[in-house]
Amino acid sequence: MAQTDLHMHSSVSVDGEVSPRGLAELCCQEGVTLAALTDHNDIAGTAEFIWRCAQLGVQAIAGVELDCMHEGTHLHVLGYGIDIANTALLHAVQAVHGLQAEAGLRLMDAVAALGIGFDREQVLELAGDGMVCAETIAQSALQMPENRTHPLIRPLLPGGALADRPLVNFYWSVCALGKPAHVPVDFMTAGQAVDLIHEAGGVAILAHPGVSIAQESVLDMVLQLPLEGLEAFSSYHTMQQACSYVQKAKASGLLLSGGSDFHGRIKPDIRIGAVDWQGCESEATAALLDAIKNAH
Repeated sequence: MAQTDLHMHSSVSVDGEVSPRGLAELCCQEGVTLAALTDHNDIAGTAEFIWRCAQLGVQAIAGVELDCMHEGTHLHVLGYGIDIANTALLHAVQAVHGLQAEAGLRLMDAVAALGIGFDREQVLELAGDGMVCAETIAQSALQMPENRTHPLIRPLLPGGALADRPLVNFYWSVCALGKPAHVPVDFMTAGQAVDLIHEAGGVAILAHPGVSIAQESVLDMVLQLPLEGLEAFSSYHTMQQACSYVQKAKASGLLLSGGSDFHGRIKPDIRIGAVDWQGCESEATAALLDAIKNAH
């Protein structure tokens, strides 16, 4: 287990489970001493997280994970050391919330059109803030006996090929880009996301390229953006991938980052601090902290 985890989500994220306060307490329990809360398109839990971390002796970084698009590729860009009171950032976050709320209603229609049953009232209640995501629909759909023989649901049930993470795998297999229930959202461009992070006084890091980017040529294109670094160390990356990203970062003069992408129940096998930094933790985090300090 690592002492540094710079990618985690609280209940403020549309697909998170643990409160910001509870997340800080988990960091302390797991021996994490440097942590960043990076909720999806939201910073509402950051102050609470930092406050609780301070009480527990955990060094906390204000962060965010922005959904964005680049040449047809859906990316996530992490912002570290951001000013959570920045007006432009607050306005952008609010705009994304509106887009996601509207897309969530369309997503329910798209899933229902595939013959997958779920309780709409239950899904809306689970969503709480009105932003329905695929994982919320999955919580209801996977409970429905009539769905057990559906070809898109069967692999998600116990014993199925996708049963290890049924909620998030429902997203990847049914609702992600290129899948039958995909609903496009007009997210900001990756360039706009990077500029927004910089305007908020932060450092921009490309999140888990092993998940978002399949071709090296696309990664090379993305790295032409004015990013400060990339997340080489991730729960999703193999050792070979991480080594490749370290080499890529060093060749491009980019910082290295790493994080578990903890969410809670939708990714039950991912624990806070479960990051293999491959011996780079001290050097990488020191460089990143310096960059955050200099950005301010």
